[in-house]
Amino acid sequence: MKPQGRIEILHSPVIPDGFIHGFPTRHGGVSEGLRASLNLGVRWGDERERVMENRRLLAAAAGYDPDRLVATVHVHGTNVFRVGEPLPDPAEFDGLVSDRPGDILGAFAADCIPILFADPVARVAGAAHAGWRGTVAGIGRRVVERMGELGSRPQDVRVALGPSIGPCCFEVGAEVVEQFRAALPGVDGLVVPGPSKDHIDLRRAMRTILERAGVRPEHIDDRPPCTRCDERFFSYRRDGFDGGVHMAFIGLRS
Repeated sequence: MKPQGRIEILHSPVIPDGFIHGFPTRHGGVSEGLRASLNLGVRWGDERERVMENRRLLAAAAGYDPDRLVATVHVHGTNVFRVGEPLPDPAEFDGLVSDRPGDILGAFAADCIPILFADPVARVAGAAHAGWRGTVAGIGRRVVERMGELGSRPQDVRVALGPSIGPCCFEVGAEVVEQFRAALPGVDGLVVPGPSKDHIDLRRAMRTILERAGVRPEHIDDRPPCTRCDERFFSYRRDGFDGGVHMAFIGLRS
């Protein structure tokens, strides 16, 4: 299997130097078809051998040990796993936290928001997957809370929202709009009128939730590219289950 092109990894300016982190684009892997080429998820039908090779290639490009990757199954919930705790079976968590140098936390997404958390004071890292259900339910707040169990303070946490579907493309039904309005009443710009249905600004919703959890506004990077618009990225809305999945990653440098 020969990689197709070079791996490209986007970085956020709010994540400090003491953390290794990134949001890879879809280029530089060995998967084929609509999953070409750096598909990092095994659940949607790609050959496992190709996905594992893609993960190895990403680790080599980013400079971390692939054997230290911690990744769980996402279920659009608010459970957060602290690395070092007993891992249940099935391991279904939408958030991860760790204070152990060398652990690499992975968060999968293909339109949902992959979120990376870094506290340079307490030296704690976090990662989360946030679709609309997890956003409304409070996955962002829950990661900040679990980081607090490791000595982190919300005002010290830096948060980067990764490539995800933007308000330009996230068309939803009236029942979803009502859930957001109920969870976040009075938030300006949360609901965006669309050509046929309303759209939701997931990034604005997540920023609001994080700020209410105590994260400082200047510590939040909430302007990633839209995965549906930008063909550098996989998008479920554009490609369906035949497409690929990204994996954002973060960890404390040893």
